[in-house]
Amino acid sequence: MKQRQAPPQPEKPDPAERPGLAALRRRIGLLERGATADAGTTAGMATLNWGVAAIDRHLPAGGLELGALHEFAGADGDLEEAGLAAGIVMRLLGRAQVARPGQTLWVATQRDLYARALPQGGCDPARLVHLLTRRNEETLWALEEALRVPGLCLLVGEVGPLDLTQSRRLQLAAEKSGVPACIIRRGRSAARMRTWLAQPIAAQTRWRIQPQPSAALSSATNRQATLPGPARWQIELTRCRGGRPGHWLLEETEHGWREATLSLPLSAALAERPLVAPPDAGDGPLAGNGPLAGNGRGERRRTG
Repeated sequence: MKQRQAPPQPEKPDPAERPGLAALRRRIGLLERGATADAGTTAGMATLNWGVAAIDRHLPAGGLELGALHEFAGADGDLEEAGLAAGIVMRLLGRAQVARPGQTLWVATQRDLYARALPQGGCDPARLVHLLTRRNEETLWALEEALRVPGLCLLVGEVGPLDLTQSRRLQLAAEKSGVPACIIRRGRSAARMRTWLAQPIAAQTRWRIQPQPSAALSSATNRQATLPGPARWQIELTRCRGGRPGHWLLEETEHGWREATLSLPLSAALAERPLVAPPDAGDGPLAGNGPLAGNGRGERRRTG
């Protein structure tokens, strides 16, 4: 008697190949709980975009998701103060104020937020409330209570120690209100900061910001002399729920950030052009049937 063989099971798709599936599940979960899943969409903004095409395309939702917790921290010598992380959050805050109504709340235990730098980052100080707390526990309590207010534009908090349970409470509160929350990790000891950043939390994304050497510029009067170029940062995405880690080199320009991976400042459309035109590109000289058609390896071959 022959034993029947079980039918072959279909291969499970790799979740990494479907980065939008996690975002869809979260949206369905919000609808099931009666939360404001489209709070950002009704305000004309579905995500909080970086304004850098390479980063926004890499994220599953096309940017930082609203109604979620996002962590920013420095690296190396900037672990304690997190000045660069605060500067990055300040830029994101300015972009959020342009696209979303409402006030912004910045909660911290230290009185070192430089108000005159806010307009340089695109922020409107008239729409920013700075709340000072005495302890880290008070900061976490204020953040959770503020996330219950759906009319906030953005919530920023400077946080020290943060465990999985506390971060989960903030994440759930953000999901219900639809308010994006950016936390900046700060501590008075670099060793403690490394320990805190190594612990798992329920943040949607986790970012590390560190400075990079700027490109030298030639002097207009003396060709042998070099001048320091625009400021550069290394932006590292260490964790992304439903997505993949990544890192980018950003450079400061007159019009905001740009990706400095390329030596020339090209637009995203030109920088990401394929070497070989697609088969339906037409009858041009680089089309699939032209005399200089590509061979599939970025080289060109002559046909006919």
